[in-house]
Amino acid sequence: MSVALVILPIALVILTGWAARRSGFVPRDAWPGIETLSFRLLIPAILIDAIGAADLDPARIGPLAISLIGTVAILGGIALAMRAVLPRSKVSNASLSSLVQTSTRWNAFISLAAADLLYGPEGVLLIAVAMAVLIPFINVGNILIIASLVRAEAGWRGVLKAVATNPIIIGCAIGLVLNPLGGLPEPLSNGFQIVGRAALGVGLLAVGAGIEVKRFLAVSRTVVLAVLIRPGLAPLVFLGLGSLAGLAGPELVAGVLATAIPAASNGYIVARKMGGDAELFADILAWQTLASLLALPAYLALAASL
Repeated sequence: MSVALVILPIALVILTGWAARRSGFVPRDAWPGIETLSFRLLIPAILIDAIGAADLDPARIGPLAISLIGTVAILGGIALAMRAVLPRSKVSNASLSSLVQTSTRWNAFISLAAADLLYGPEGVLLIAVAMAVLIPFINVGNILIIASLVRAEAGWRGVLKAVATNPIIIGCAIGLVLNPLGGLPEPLSNGFQIVGRAALGVGLLAVGAGIEVKRFLAVSRTVVLAVLIRPGLAPLVFLGLGSLAGLAGPELVAGVLATAIPAASNGYIVARKMGGDAELFADILAWQTLASLLALPAYLALAASL
């Protein structure tokens, strides 16, 4: 089975969301409620359980974590630096925030499926390490950036309030508090996993519902940049940092699986609820999904040869 086929179901779910809204099978006025459910309950639930149960021992995480965090920081910096070349009249701060999100977020569920396909339990363990490190870092960083870009007129007090009351930040914080205690008790963890598993499907359906074909086909320079950054540049940045850190074999492959895949769909919900450019996020995610089908096998081959 081709690893690229692991990504194909994402495209199909996005297409299903588009068809459900376009046909009226799920009425247009129902989608805001679906997005609110995902933002306030489904995404926080999966964060609480995943971060609470993660092994965050620095000695165990090591060079892989440093390489991944460095990669995300560089990608976010590149996306933010586009402000210098993209005129504000063409690309608003809300649109820039979606460029940052789609450059730094990653769909860990795809990575887990591909890692299991390639390396079994060892691959899944490496992706779990990446999730433990990156989920809090990416979510806190993205929400700070969105609040700073979109709500700057409210001043830093307003920005900090937006961050502190954000359900995703609260979910990360609860997970970090629970982590030293061993995470949630098993019955609660199982319940949170049931709720959390819905986050991926609901998020992808909402992304599809946000796509307008005419706008999607009129590819903007921001969409092109986003695809060039991810999946184009992101795996190369990681492979460079990972090689310098002494990573090899499965660890390099795990890093590629975290960087050569599309952005996570929860960023669409975040953009919708925090005033970012959700429509642009949906367009970028759809194009990234198509690009990843081609890029992932090539980057995996490169990682395996190093």
